[in-house]
Amino acid sequence: MHLSRFGLLALGATAVNAFRDTSPFFLASTSEVLTNSAYIQTGTSLLENLSSSLSTCPSDYYVVVYQPGVHSSDFSTRKSAPRLGAKMLGKDSSIRSKMSINEVAGLLEPKEIKGLLEKKCKTQTTTVDASSGSYPSYFEQGPRIIDVEFPMLSLGSDRAQQLSGFDGFLADVIDRLPPSSKYTILYITSPREFPETDSVVYEASGDSYQDSLHMDLKRDYSAHASSPSSNSTSLFEEYQYFTPGIFMGLMATFLFLAILYIGIGALSSLEIPYAAFEKDTSAAVQKKAQ
Repeated sequence: MHLSRFGLLALGATAVNAFRDTSPFFLASTSEVLTNSAYIQTGTSLLENLSSSLSTCPSDYYVVVYQPGVHSSDFSTRKSAPRLGAKMLGKDSSIRSKMSINEVAGLLEPKEIKGLLEKKCKTQTTTVDASSGSYPSYFEQGPRIIDVEFPMLSLGSDRAQQLSGFDGFLADVIDRLPPSSKYTILYITSPREFPETDSVVYEASGDSYQDSLHMDLKRDYSAHASSPSSNSTSLFEEYQYFTPGIFMGLMATFLFLAILYIGIGALSSLEIPYAAFEKDTSAAVQKKAQ
């Protein structure tokens, strides 16, 4: 699978087109998990999809990460979350399934995911204190939830550095998992707060996709003013312009055209004299003369 560019937004969305009161979601797993990436999805719909995908309990460990106070624009550079980005872009050969939702409309609560896993997979929970930067040297055997909750990002200029530090912490936690075990990372976020507005977090009140998007979804024009240049790309971009199916189709087409070219060339190279189409009367004349 060829992924077009490097960035943390599924399907290549930029901060200009992102909604203010939405935030991204990412899933990466070493197991075969039924996933379906999308540009925008409601929290209720996403929870239903995850319930269906995780009901088979595909992994031994479920790293449930909660990062509050972020926006899709926070992941617009290569340095935002390089380790998580490597897993989402296929640079980690152990990752077999991945999913990214660029804009989740409505809050997806981590406790809902943990409750789902505890009910379906009978998991135990180990809480990691991300604020103090401490974590166990090893984790007990699964099925187990590794609960990681990061502090809310500051609104200052150190946001990118803080997010990158959290990414490194998460990578260290994953490295503590037993090498032979299967794990699934569920990276849940909540929207960033903007000081110029009274209320920016959108709560989905209905199950309908139309109803959830009918509410006050305002464009993040403040992010537009500080958006990166046109050369900057987003992380974990999931558009597939050159899939294996297209590749095989092009190869088959090339093979057929090559055979057709050789066949036409062979036919056109045949040289038949005009006398070949004339009736040979010499044998009849000799016979008659006898």
